[in-house]
Amino acid sequence: MIPSLHISGFKLFKDLTIRELGQLNLFIGANNTGKSCLLEAIGLYAGRNPITDVLQAAGVRAQEVLQPWEADGWNELGTSLRHPVFDLFHRDGVTSSSEISPSILIERLGDPNPLVVKYQWHDTVTDEDGMRRYVPVFPGHVTVDHLEFALPVFRGDKQVALITRRHLPLRNRILESERLPSDDAVVVAHLPACGFTDEKAASLWDALIQGPGQDRVLAWLRMLDPRIEDLDYIAGRLRSRIALLKVEGEGRIPLHSMGDGLRRLFHIGLAMASASRGILLVDEFETGLYWEVQVELWKAIFEASEKFGVQVFATTHSNDCIRAFVEAQRERLIPRASYVYRLERKGEDIHAHEFSQQGLEAAIRQGIEVR
Repeated sequence: MIPSLHISGFKLFKDLTIRELGQLNLFIGANNTGKSCLLEAIGLYAGRNPITDVLQAAGVRAQEVLQPWEADGWNELGTSLRHPVFDLFHRDGVTSSSEISPSILIERLGDPNPLVVKYQWHDTVTDEDGMRRYVPVFPGHVTVDHLEFALPVFRGDKQVALITRRHLPLRNRILESERLPSDDAVVVAHLPACGFTDEKAASLWDALIQGPGQDRVLAWLRMLDPRIEDLDYIAGRLRSRIALLKVEGEGRIPLHSMGDGLRRLFHIGLAMASASRGILLVDEFETGLYWEVQVELWKAIFEASEKFGVQVFATTHSNDCIRAFVEAQRERLIPRASYVYRLERKGEDIHAHEFSQQGLEAAIRQGIEVR
């Protein structure tokens, strides 16, 4: 479990510290205060494969894995400065000429092996056998061949990856560490606000076939419609797959025709079931779900997170979602197992303010805006 978090140089976060985190963590706040960025940072920190995780963090909102580098915006030194991976680094200011943070740091407080991603010039040196190597450029360094930006990734003092414009210009030891996750790496299931793609949802459903995961997902769907009996995928056009629900008295019905709420429940269930003993990230939890379902869903998530060892991080814009979280939280017997934080912007800095359960309940009773 991640008990605390410190982030610097990542997207909106110049420097952010959250001193306590629990089994369930809900983040609220106005637009552009970094709620989605926070989930992306947690996913990057906890992930298994440095290169894949960094590129997924760059492309998570587009729901695609970005390859290094797309041929877009080449400068005179050969690097695509408009590639989304550079947007992971914090900028002081909002213009294209604003200074970019030289590194990203994500860690637990007191972490001996923080995740560090650097933004650094490298000299591309060609060996006698024609192999290209990337050599970091330091003050006083004399360049031999050609300069390019590259992103070395570190866990503590150990470099575990080098993300470059080319696919595999990596030394064997870096390739080896890319295949072998760190001891602290866990399964991370990240559900964006827009949900999974149909292909991703089908893949996750297939992965649950050997265990009780599919039954748990169906039980969550029945919160919204108790007539649901089963779910199957069939082949669609152009190799696509279509989810069909078996509904009592109505036969097979396409999932997408049953409304956004049911689709959202399905995706949350898939994500939770695939994150056993890992981390679940849910952006804009409330999407498509009305108040009563949210209460029951939070209760189910509280129970499942304890049973299957899943640490949950979620964001919301909705007062109904906050009320539902507090309602479900009342039944918790484990103190300090869940937290609610409001992210607040002060100038260029973002801070996390913790709400106690009593403070939230009092604010809700008095109609005070807490989002």
